[in-house]
Amino acid sequence: MRKRSPLLLKLMSRMGDLDFREAWIPRSQGCDVYGLWEPEGRVTINPQPHIVDTILHELLHELNPNYSERAVRSIVGKLLKGMTEEEMQAIYTEYTRRLEE
Repeated sequence: MRKRSPLLLKLMSRMGDLDFREAWIPRSQGCDVYGLWEPEGRVTINPQPHIVDTILHELLHELNPNYSERAVRSIVGKLLKGMTEEEMQAIYTEYTRRLEE
């Protein structure tokens, strides 16, 4: 059996001591923010960047099934860098709307 990392175990044990929530977090200096730790013991997770990345990735596979994984990752990376926050939110909003159907 593989030995677990002591650091991973310590991090996992901290989860019970913190409050978690999901919320959109604005970009900082042009970069997506995936999470935010606050000293009062709350962690905010922004699922939007990862979900939009995955949506675009899978849609590009659907549109161009012959593209390699490397090509898809590269194209999606460029698309994401050029997207506005409004475009990102529009895709995420449509995704969540479709989940509710």
